[in-house]
This record gives sequence, C-alpha cells and structure tokens, in this order.
Amino acid sequence: MSAMTVQNDVVERIVIFGQYKTGTTALFYKIRNSLPPTTRILFEPREFMPEPGDESRAVLAKVILGDPACEPDPVRYPTFSDFTKKIYIVRDPRDWLVSGTLFLVQQESAIYNDDALLDTVFELLEQKERAPRRVSICRLLDKILTVLPGYSLKTTTEWITCQHRWLWDFEEGLSDHFVLSYEDFVDGRLDALQAYLGVPLTGRAEVDPVHDHVVRSKRYGDWRHWFTPEDVDYFRPVFESYLERYQYAHDWTLSEQPEIRPEHCSGYVRRTVAKKRPLGGWREGTSQKRHD
Repeated sequence: MSAMTVQNDVVERIVIFGQYKTGTTALFYKIRNSLPPTTRILFEPREFMPEPGDESRAVLAKVILGDPACEPDPVRYPTFSDFTKKIYIVRDPRDWLVSGTLFLVQQESAIYNDDALLDTVFELLEQKERAPRRVSICRLLDKILTVLPGYSLKTTTEWITCQHRWLWDFEEGLSDHFVLSYEDFVDGRLDALQAYLGVPLTGRAEVDPVHDHVVRSKRYGDWRHWFTPEDVDYFRPVFESYLERYQYAHDWTLSEQPEIRPEHCSGYVRRTVAKKRPLGGWREGTSQKRHD
C-alpha cells in the first residue's frame, strides 16, 4: 500500500481532529512530512471544499474541535465525513489546562494588548516559577480572563463541562476513526497509527516557524508541578469523566518538589506575545522592568 492510496485505489484523505493544545500541530507536521509533496494541505480549515486535482492527490487536514453552539464561525464538520482516515487525538485534561491557560494569553487581543494585565500576569508567572505552590492555576486563569466580558473561572469551567459532553457526542458520530493519545505521540508509540493509516510515519514533527507559537514543552505530566491543592479540589470533579473515558489515571498526587522552568512558563508567554506585538511590546510595568 502506498503513501498516497489505500485499497481499491481510493485517494487517501486524512483528517486530524482535536482540541487546541492536544498536539494536533506536531502530529499534523509529522504526517505531512511523511506524505508526498503533492499532498494538499489544510491547516485548521472551517470546512472542506474539494478542488480540481483532489481525485489524484492525497489530502491532509487538521481541524480544531469546538462545540458549534459556542463558536461564532463553527467548523462545518460534515464536510469532512467522507475522509478515508480520521484521527482523534486526546490529552490528559490536567496538562491540557496548563497549556491552554498559557496559550490563552496570546490568543485573545483583549488580553495581549492590555499592558496592565500583562504586567500582572507576568508577575504571577514569575512567582509561580519561584514558588509553584504559591500561585494556583485557578487564580492565574481567573486573572487572565478578567478583561474578557462575560468570562470567568466559573463560566470557563461550565464551558469545559459542556465541551466534554459535545466531544463525546462528536466522537461517537465518527464512523471509522483512530484514537491517539498525546502521550503516545510524544513517546513515539506510533505503530498502531501507522498500521491504521497505511503510511510509514518517517517524517519529522518539525513545525514551521509560522506555527511555532503553538509548541511549548512537548512533555506530559507537568501538571503535577503546576497544580496546587486548591486546583486539585476544584478541577477533580470537572475532569473525572474525561479521565475515565480515555483511561487516564485517577491519581491526583502532586510533586513533592515542584519545579517550573521559565522557558515553559513566563518565557513561553513572552515569546508568543512578542509574535502578536512585534513592533512595540508593552509598557514598562513592574514585570517588564525586571527583564530590561
């Protein structure tokens, strides 16, 4: 079986489904770099629109999952229903929450353009690096959300609960798909995925610079360093169903000696914000002066 076709000479169409911060970008590049150069590439499209030539070339799409009821421009998921291969990637929601919280800063212009808020956020992140148990994810996320009207830790938690229900309904509606964990991808356990795709995954998961703001640590299990007892108490009931469904351990033990590396914390956020504000940066507040 070739990298372009499957049995019966059907041209291969591969779609990756996953939430933000579940490894979709690295997986996309891993597969893209394993396919022929003629492959049509679709990075986070809102829908699939066939083009002339598709009948004789592979197609690879990466689609970010989100409840259409909560999206201003929802993805037209049915347009991907005829793809021959569907990959559904999942991640430990505790690691996902940490990555998503940091990613949020550069995702919303109301956040990264607010100088005062950025100063406060960087102060909290630097406190977190010095003493991880002093700043909870609850406190950090709630602070970041303050400039978004109608958003708070409570409303975001409610959204996560609804999102999980929708994700399960979405997955159950997929006719033929392969569930890949972020953790297996990071560890290179890809034999089953290769067998499903019929494609040797020999390409590197090297992300183009235009998308390098997505990549942070390429690790898992760091939530044990980031979470505080307050976070465990708050998020345990929120994430238990997800952990159960995708067979993640229900062990909520925190690291006895938590350590957070700046390049995965304040350094990462500074780098991603700088890409959104390349010409100016933010005003010289307390946090920024410390680094001048």
